[in-house]
Amino acid sequence: MASIRCPQCGYENPEGSVICDICAETLVKAPEVPAPTAAEIPQPAPMHAMNVPDRLPEQVSPVTESSSQQAASGETGRQYYVFCPESQAKTIVKNGEVTRFYCEGCHIEHDIDGFLWQIEVSEETAPSAPGATAPQQTAPGSDDLWLEEINTGFRIDIAKTGGTLGRYGNFGSEFFLSHNMHTVSGEHCRITYEYGSWVLRHISRTNSTHYNGVSLTREEPNLLEDGKLLVLANTVTLRVHIG
Repeated sequence: MASIRCPQCGYENPEGSVICDICAETLVKAPEVPAPTAAEIPQPAPMHAMNVPDRLPEQVSPVTESSSQQAASGETGRQYYVFCPESQAKTIVKNGEVTRFYCEGCHIEHDIDGFLWQIEVSEETAPSAPGATAPQQTAPGSDDLWLEEINTGFRIDIAKTGGTLGRYGNFGSEFFLSHNMHTVSGEHCRITYEYGSWVLRHISRTNSTHYNGVSLTREEPNLLEDGKLLVLANTVTLRVHIG
């Protein structure tokens, strides 16, 4: 029984079909062309002596990939990666738009939420030609953190090793004790530096912490930003400085 092949998916449809049963492509039955007779078959032209040029044309260099093709193949000199705060493992991702990744360190697939799970990027520059002048490197912006008490101007410096903020914490204890701020807990907040960002967590069980006008939930991570206000136990107000 004759059939009609779909030009789109190649499926053999029954004779008389108008559209493909698989992909719904319109089917057109090719007209039957009668086989040519011997008289209609073209005969090869007689061979003539070929004139060989004295000089062959110069070889054309191969065409290189366009920038869009290079970007699609990952040859843009840019590498995207994400660090896992749990295992400290670095995972390479295919581009800056991915939303999930699998960590070989902790063997868990994580969502990239743009906060603790941030995609980093590094530029891989090609080697300079002999005699070329290397571009001048600019120093990255500082990300040091310190807190300013808005009434007295007292400065509390926060080390990147991280620690706790409170009357008996790693940071600010001298100020809180000297001003008899007993409503500030011994360890009121925890501040850590995680992969280029300062993170604040409220840890006091008895006294509140407000950041940027919002009451914080215990142990919930919050990204610190320059110029925002941090209020401990509704008693002391600290302005965040990063830079």
